[in-house]
Amino acid sequence: MQHIVLREQQRVWLVSKWDQYEAFVKVVEHQGFSTAADKMEVSKSYISRQISGLENRLGAQLLNRTTRKVTLTELGSSFYSHCKDLLGNLELAEQTVMDMQARPIGTLRITAVGVFAEDYVVPVAIEYMKAYPDIRVDIDFTDRAIDLVAEGFDLAIRSGVLPDSSLKARKIVPRNLRICASPHYLSEHGTPDRIPDLHQHNCLVGSNTTWRIKDEEHHYDLKVEGSWRSNNGRTLKRAALSGLGIVQLPELYLREDIQAGRLRPILEQYNPVDPMYWAVYPYNRHLATKVRLFVDLLVKRLT
Repeated sequence: MQHIVLREQQRVWLVSKWDQYEAFVKVVEHQGFSTAADKMEVSKSYISRQISGLENRLGAQLLNRTTRKVTLTELGSSFYSHCKDLLGNLELAEQTVMDMQARPIGTLRITAVGVFAEDYVVPVAIEYMKAYPDIRVDIDFTDRAIDLVAEGFDLAIRSGVLPDSSLKARKIVPRNLRICASPHYLSEHGTPDRIPDLHQHNCLVGSNTTWRIKDEEHHYDLKVEGSWRSNNGRTLKRAALSGLGIVQLPELYLREDIQAGRLRPILEQYNPVDPMYWAVYPYNRHLATKVRLFVDLLVKRLT
Protein backbone atom coordinates (compact mmCIF):
# COMPACT_ATOMS: atom_id res chain seq x y z
CA MET A 1 0.00 0.00 0.00
CA GLN A 2 2.87 2.34 0.81
CA HIS A 3 4.28 1.63 -2.67
CA ILE A 4 0.96 2.61 -4.25
CA VAL A 5 0.76 5.86 -2.27
CA LEU A 6 4.32 6.77 -3.28
CA ARG A 7 3.54 5.99 -6.89
CA GLU A 8 0.54 8.31 -6.78
CA GLN A 9 2.59 11.09 -5.18
CA GLN A 10 5.11 10.83 -7.98
CA ARG A 11 2.32 11.18 -10.51
CA VAL A 12 0.69 14.26 -8.98
CA TRP A 13 2.61 16.74 -11.08
CA LEU A 14 1.98 14.64 -14.20
CA VAL A 15 -1.83 14.65 -13.89
CA SER A 16 -3.09 15.65 -17.31
CA LYS A 17 -5.21 14.50 -20.18
CA TRP A 18 -2.71 11.73 -20.84
CA ASP A 19 -3.23 10.23 -17.37
CA GLN A 20 -6.98 10.26 -17.90
CA TYR A 21 -6.63 8.65 -21.32
CA GLU A 22 -4.32 5.95 -19.95
CA ALA A 23 -6.64 5.18 -17.03
CA PHE A 24 -9.63 4.99 -19.38
CA VAL A 25 -7.87 2.60 -21.80
CA LYS A 26 -6.64 0.37 -18.95
CA VAL A 27 -10.14 0.12 -17.47
CA VAL A 28 -11.57 -0.91 -20.83
CA GLU A 29 -8.79 -3.40 -21.57
CA HIS A 30 -9.05 -5.05 -18.14
CA GLN A 31 -12.81 -4.64 -17.81
CA GLY A 32 -12.67 -3.17 -14.35
CA PHE A 33 -11.26 -0.50 -12.08
CA SER A 34 -9.48 -2.82 -9.65
CA THR A 35 -7.48 -4.73 -12.27
CA ALA A 36 -6.57 -1.50 -14.09
CA ALA A 37 -5.37 -0.03 -10.80
CA ASP A 38 -3.19 -3.09 -10.15
CA LYS A 39 -1.64 -2.89 -13.62
CA MET A 40 -0.85 0.81 -13.24
CA GLU A 41 0.34 0.34 -9.62
CA VAL A 42 -2.07 2.96 -8.29
CA SER A 43 -5.17 2.82 -6.08
CA LYS A 44 -8.66 2.09 -7.32
CA SER A 45 -9.77 5.51 -6.08
CA TYR A 46 -7.10 7.14 -8.27
CA ILE A 47 -8.50 5.36 -11.33
CA SER A 48 -12.01 6.37 -10.38
CA ARG A 49 -10.98 10.03 -10.07
CA GLN A 50 -9.32 9.99 -13.47
CA ILE A 51 -12.36 8.50 -15.21
CA SER A 52 -14.73 10.90 -13.46
CA GLY A 53 -12.51 13.82 -14.37
CA LEU A 54 -12.40 12.72 -17.99
CA GLU A 55 -16.17 12.31 -18.25
CA ASN A 56 -16.77 15.66 -16.55
CA ARG A 57 -14.35 17.41 -18.86
CA LEU A 58 -15.96 15.89 -21.96
CA GLY A 59 -19.49 16.24 -20.64
CA ALA A 60 -20.23 12.66 -21.69
CA GLN A 61 -20.62 9.23 -20.08
CA LEU A 62 -18.04 6.86 -21.44
CA LEU A 63 -18.58 3.81 -19.22
CA ASN A 64 -21.56 1.88 -17.90
CA ARG A 65 -20.74 0.76 -14.38
CA THR A 66 -22.39 -2.14 -12.55
CA THR A 67 -21.30 -4.12 -9.53
CA ARG A 68 -20.14 -6.93 -11.82
CA LYS A 69 -18.56 -5.30 -14.86
CA VAL A 70 -17.76 -2.15 -16.78
CA THR A 71 -18.90 -1.70 -20.38
CA LEU A 72 -18.48 1.04 -22.96
CA THR A 73 -21.25 3.39 -23.95
CA GLU A 74 -21.65 4.18 -27.64
CA LEU A 75 -19.68 7.40 -27.18
CA GLY A 76 -17.17 5.55 -25.03
CA SER A 77 -16.59 2.96 -27.76
CA SER A 78 -15.72 5.62 -30.31
CA PHE A 79 -13.56 7.52 -27.83
CA TYR A 80 -11.72 4.34 -26.81
CA SER A 81 -10.70 3.67 -30.42
CA HIS A 82 -9.14 7.13 -30.72
CA CYS A 83 -7.44 6.91 -27.31
CA LYS A 84 -5.97 3.52 -28.16
CA ASP A 85 -4.44 4.88 -31.36
CA LEU A 86 -3.23 8.02 -29.60
CA LEU A 87 -1.47 6.15 -26.79
CA GLY A 88 -0.06 3.65 -29.26
CA ASN A 89 1.48 6.46 -31.29
CA LEU A 90 2.88 8.02 -28.13
CA GLU A 91 4.52 4.74 -27.14
CA LEU A 92 5.93 4.42 -30.66
CA ALA A 93 7.38 7.96 -30.44
CA GLU A 94 8.97 7.18 -27.07
CA GLN A 95 10.42 3.92 -28.36
CA THR A 96 11.83 5.69 -31.41
CA VAL A 97 13.65 8.18 -29.19
CA MET A 98 14.99 5.38 -26.96
CA ASP A 99 16.20 3.47 -30.03
CA MET A 100 17.98 6.59 -31.27
CA GLN A 101 19.62 6.93 -27.87
CA ALA A 102 20.77 3.31 -28.02
CA ARG A 103 22.53 3.72 -31.38
CA PRO A 104 23.50 6.92 -33.16
CA ILE A 105 21.42 7.91 -36.18
CA GLY A 106 20.81 11.16 -38.00
CA THR A 107 23.23 13.99 -38.74
CA LEU A 108 26.07 15.03 -36.44
CA ARG A 109 26.80 18.72 -37.09
CA ILE A 110 30.28 19.82 -35.96
CA THR A 111 31.97 23.19 -36.13
CA ALA A 112 35.77 23.17 -35.93
CA VAL A 113 38.80 25.12 -37.09
CA GLY A 114 42.51 24.73 -37.63
CA VAL A 115 45.09 22.03 -38.16
CA PHE A 116 43.89 20.16 -35.09
CA ALA A 117 40.47 19.69 -36.65
CA GLU A 118 41.81 18.89 -40.10
CA ASP A 119 44.51 16.44 -39.03
CA TYR A 120 42.98 14.89 -35.91
CA VAL A 121 39.22 15.42 -35.74
CA VAL A 122 38.49 14.52 -39.36
CA PRO A 123 40.12 11.04 -39.22
CA VAL A 124 38.10 10.25 -36.09
CA ALA A 125 34.92 11.45 -37.81
CA ILE A 126 35.62 9.12 -40.73
CA GLU A 127 36.20 6.19 -38.35
CA TYR A 128 32.99 7.09 -36.53
CA MET A 129 30.94 7.06 -39.74
CA LYS A 130 32.33 3.65 -40.69
CA ALA A 131 31.41 2.27 -37.28
CA TYR A 132 27.88 3.74 -37.40
CA PRO A 133 26.59 3.71 -41.00
CA ASP A 134 23.30 5.38 -40.03
CA ILE A 135 25.18 8.57 -39.12
CA ARG A 136 25.85 11.50 -41.43
CA VAL A 137 28.58 13.99 -40.51
CA ASP A 138 28.49 17.69 -41.41
CA ILE A 139 31.68 19.60 -40.47
CA ASP A 140 31.80 23.37 -40.79
CA PHE A 141 35.31 24.87 -40.71
CA THR A 142 35.04 28.41 -39.36
CA ASP A 143 36.60 30.45 -36.59
CA ARG A 144 33.75 32.96 -36.28
CA ALA A 145 31.69 33.09 -33.09
CA ILE A 146 28.85 30.59 -33.38
CA ASP A 147 25.64 30.17 -31.42
CA LEU A 148 25.49 26.38 -31.34
CA VAL A 149 21.81 26.22 -30.41
CA ALA A 150 20.58 28.91 -32.80
CA GLU A 151 22.57 27.53 -35.74
CA GLY A 152 21.75 23.90 -35.05
CA PHE A 153 25.23 22.54 -34.26
CA ASP A 154 25.60 19.48 -32.04
CA LEU A 155 29.25 20.02 -31.20
CA ALA A 156 32.09 22.52 -31.45
CA ILE A 157 35.82 21.77 -31.27
CA ARG A 158 37.51 24.73 -29.63
CA SER A 159 40.85 25.51 -28.01
CA GLY A 160 42.42 27.65 -25.33
CA VAL A 161 40.70 29.24 -22.38
CA LEU A 162 36.94 29.04 -22.76
CA PRO A 163 34.67 31.92 -21.74
CA ASP A 164 32.00 31.27 -19.15
CA SER A 165 28.77 30.18 -20.81
CA SER A 166 25.78 27.90 -20.50
CA LEU A 167 27.52 25.34 -22.72
CA LYS A 168 29.08 22.10 -21.52
CA ALA A 169 32.73 21.35 -22.31
CA ARG A 170 34.88 18.24 -22.14
CA LYS A 171 38.67 18.18 -22.34
CA ILE A 172 40.13 16.34 -25.32
CA VAL A 173 43.92 16.83 -25.15
CA PRO A 174 46.32 19.53 -23.96
CA ARG A 175 47.07 22.31 -26.45
CA ASN A 176 50.68 23.26 -25.83
CA LEU A 177 51.57 26.70 -27.20
CA ARG A 178 55.13 27.57 -28.24
CA ILE A 179 56.80 30.73 -29.48
CA CYS A 180 59.08 30.26 -32.49
CA ALA A 181 60.97 32.04 -35.22
CA SER A 182 63.20 30.99 -38.07
CA PRO A 183 67.00 30.92 -37.51
CA HIS A 184 67.29 33.52 -40.29
CA TYR A 185 64.97 35.97 -38.54
CA LEU A 186 66.73 35.52 -35.19
CA SER A 187 70.17 36.01 -36.75
CA GLU A 188 69.03 39.29 -38.32
CA HIS A 189 66.95 40.71 -35.45
CA GLY A 190 68.31 39.02 -32.36
CA THR A 191 66.72 36.56 -29.95
CA PRO A 192 64.35 37.98 -27.32
CA ASP A 193 65.21 36.82 -23.79
CA ARG A 194 62.27 38.35 -21.93
CA ILE A 195 58.64 38.99 -22.76
CA PRO A 196 59.05 42.81 -22.95
CA ASP A 197 61.62 42.22 -25.73
CA LEU A 198 58.76 41.08 -28.00
CA HIS A 199 57.64 44.69 -28.37
CA GLN A 200 60.81 45.29 -30.39
CA HIS A 201 60.02 42.43 -32.79
CA ASN A 202 57.59 41.70 -35.60
CA CYS A 203 55.00 39.38 -34.07
CA LEU A 204 52.85 37.45 -36.53
CA VAL A 205 49.27 37.81 -35.36
CA GLY A 206 46.41 35.31 -35.63
CA SER A 207 42.67 35.80 -35.22
CA ASN A 208 43.41 37.26 -31.77
CA THR A 209 45.87 40.10 -31.23
CA THR A 210 47.05 38.61 -27.94
CA TRP A 211 49.35 35.76 -26.99
CA ARG A 212 48.86 33.59 -23.92
CA ILE A 213 51.84 34.00 -21.56
CA LYS A 214 52.85 32.33 -18.27
CA ASP A 215 54.76 34.47 -15.80
CA GLU A 216 55.78 32.31 -12.84
CA GLU A 217 52.42 30.81 -11.73
CA HIS A 218 50.22 33.41 -13.40
CA HIS A 219 48.81 33.54 -16.91
CA TYR A 220 47.86 36.62 -18.87
CA ASP A 221 47.11 37.75 -22.42
CA LEU A 222 49.86 39.82 -24.02
CA LYS A 223 48.97 42.36 -26.70
CA VAL A 224 51.28 41.88 -29.69
CA GLU A 225 51.69 43.69 -33.01
CA GLY A 226 53.22 42.92 -36.36
CA SER A 227 53.02 43.38 -40.11
CA TRP A 228 51.32 40.03 -40.81
CA ARG A 229 47.90 38.91 -39.63
CA SER A 230 46.02 35.76 -40.59
CA ASN A 231 43.31 33.63 -39.00
CA ASN A 232 44.88 30.48 -40.45
CA GLY A 233 47.59 28.66 -38.52
CA ARG A 234 49.31 27.21 -41.57
CA THR A 235 49.76 30.63 -43.18
CA LEU A 236 51.16 32.01 -39.92
CA LYS A 237 53.69 29.19 -39.84
CA ARG A 238 54.67 29.80 -43.48
CA ALA A 239 55.24 33.47 -42.70
CA ALA A 240 57.47 32.49 -39.78
CA LEU A 241 59.38 29.98 -41.92
CA SER A 242 60.04 32.69 -44.48
CA GLY A 243 61.67 34.85 -41.82
CA LEU A 244 58.94 37.50 -41.50
CA GLY A 245 58.72 37.38 -37.72
CA ILE A 246 57.94 35.53 -34.49
CA VAL A 247 54.84 33.37 -34.06
CA GLN A 248 52.98 31.65 -31.23
CA LEU A 249 51.16 28.49 -32.32
CA PRO A 250 50.10 25.12 -30.92
CA GLU A 251 52.98 22.66 -30.91
CA LEU A 252 51.26 20.32 -33.36
CA TYR A 253 51.63 23.01 -36.06
CA LEU A 254 55.33 23.37 -35.35
CA ARG A 255 56.66 19.97 -34.31
CA GLU A 256 58.16 18.80 -37.62
CA ASP A 257 59.75 22.17 -38.40
CA ILE A 258 61.26 22.43 -34.93
CA GLN A 259 62.71 18.92 -35.23
CA ALA A 260 64.11 19.77 -38.68
CA GLY A 261 65.64 23.02 -37.42
CA ARG A 262 63.54 25.23 -39.68
CA LEU A 263 62.01 26.91 -36.63
CA ARG A 264 63.66 27.59 -33.28
CA PRO A 265 61.66 27.73 -30.02
CA ILE A 266 62.27 30.81 -27.88
CA LEU A 267 61.05 32.09 -24.49
CA GLU A 268 60.20 28.52 -23.49
CA GLN A 269 59.90 29.42 -19.82
CA TYR A 270 56.88 31.57 -20.69
CA ASN A 271 54.86 28.89 -22.44
CA PRO A 272 51.39 28.65 -20.88
CA VAL A 273 50.52 25.56 -18.88
CA ASP A 274 47.81 23.22 -20.07
CA PRO A 275 45.53 25.18 -22.33
CA MET A 276 43.24 22.59 -23.86
CA TYR A 277 41.38 21.41 -26.90
CA TRP A 278 37.72 21.11 -25.95
CA ALA A 279 34.58 19.43 -27.17
CA VAL A 280 31.82 21.98 -26.51
CA TYR A 281 28.12 21.21 -26.79
CA PRO A 282 24.80 22.68 -25.66
CA TYR A 283 23.71 21.77 -22.16
CA ASN A 284 21.08 19.04 -22.26
CA ARG A 285 19.96 16.85 -19.41
CA HIS A 286 20.19 13.85 -21.75
CA LEU A 287 23.15 14.19 -24.10
CA ALA A 288 22.36 12.73 -27.52
CA THR A 289 24.01 9.38 -28.11
CA LYS A 290 25.46 10.54 -31.44
CA VAL A 291 27.35 13.32 -29.60
CA ARG A 292 28.42 11.28 -26.60
CA LEU A 293 29.82 8.39 -28.63
CA PHE A 294 31.72 10.70 -30.98
CA VAL A 295 33.32 12.64 -28.12
CA ASP A 296 34.18 9.36 -26.36
CA LEU A 297 35.91 8.13 -29.52
CA LEU A 298 37.72 11.44 -30.00
CA VAL A 299 39.12 11.36 -26.47
CA LYS A 300 40.05 7.68 -26.79
CA ARG A 301 41.99 8.19 -30.03
CA LEU A 302 43.82 11.36 -29.00
CA THR A 303 44.87 10.53 -25.44
